[in-house]
Parts: sequence; C-alpha cells; structure tokens
Amino acid sequence: MRHLLMLLLVASLVGLLLAPSIADALPYAAVGYKLYHSEAGNWVRYKQGDPFPAGGANPGTNLWKYNYWVANETAPTGIYQLYVFFNSDDVLRSVYSSAAGPTGWTLLNFPPVAPHNNWKQRFRTTDSAYYVMPGDTLPGYEVQFTWVDPLLLPTPQNYDVAWAGGSEPGNTTEMPPDMTPVEAATWSQIKNLFR
Repeated sequence: MRHLLMLLLVASLVGLLLAPSIADALPYAAVGYKLYHSEAGNWVRYKQGDPFPAGGANPGTNLWKYNYWVANETAPTGIYQLYVFFNSDDVLRSVYSSAAGPTGWTLLNFPPVAPHNNWKQRFRTTDSAYYVMPGDTLPGYEVQFTWVDPLLLPTPQNYDVAWAGGSEPGNTTEMPPDMTPVEAATWSQIKNLFR
C-alpha cells in the first residue's frame, strides 16, 4: 500500500511539472477549410481522399476555391491578420484568381516573384470591431485559384495568424462534412426506445 501511495505521489508531481509545458504547446488559433471545384456553374465540395475530378486541372475547368474560417482558441487578444500560403514547396500547382473576405477585412495578394512559384493571400483588418476575439470563430475568407496539377487534389496549406503582441504559423485543417440536424430527444424518450 505504501509503495502504491508513493507511486501516485510521484506521478502527480510529474504531471504538475509537465502541465505548464503541455499548456504552452497548445495552439493559439486554428484555420479550417473546405475545398470546392467549379463544375457546370456549381461549387462541388471535395474532401481529402476523394478521387480527382475529370478536368480538374485542365484550362477552362480547373477553377477551385478554399473557404476558410479562423478560430481564436487561446490568443490573448483579437486576431487581426491571416496569411494563407500557396505553392509553399515552390512547385507550380495553383495560380491566383480572386479572393473575398469577411466584412471589415481588406485583401492583398502577393504574387510569385520570379523564378519562384509560391504566393500568398493576406486578409487583414485595422478595426478592432472585426477582430476574431478569444473564443470566437469567424468564417468568410475565400480564395479562388486555378489548379494545374492533375495528380492530386489541393491539399492543406501553411498559414500565419497575428494578434497584438504575437503571431503563430500552422497548417489548415479540413472542416468536417456539414452535419444534418437531429431531432432533439430527452433522456426519457431515449430510454423508451430500449424498453
């Protein structure tokens, strides 16, 4: 019994010592995305692992877009800037077409500088009324581009977000499929199903 108590005490102390380093490793922000391909005038959602669509890299039928959301998970102040990077490996796969941002955010495209192929899109606001505040999520960021790689779908990207006093790089995360609302059920209704 004495050994068990000593082991629990040691495990608790180790946990307390590691807690600050684990908390420090948590991300301040997250950037999610949904990927769409323009097909016959409609935007069709594609997820990683889906087969590559016919014409998805051919001129005239290779228009794609990312819709992004930004989540301020633990940044101490409001997020006011987002950079999203394209062709980060410097291989020509995408070419800028257009962008749109949430209300109050300005857009600036940084095209590739020859001989390189990488480019980036900046979304920024200078009005604190439009910041992504701690605990909030803001959708409405969009980048359209043409895709020239016939072998793979556009993949997650590098990003960088900034807030007063800091910034954080990361990789975009694919947002899950839209959920279909389920009729609310009480615990008693659920129990009745199993009687």
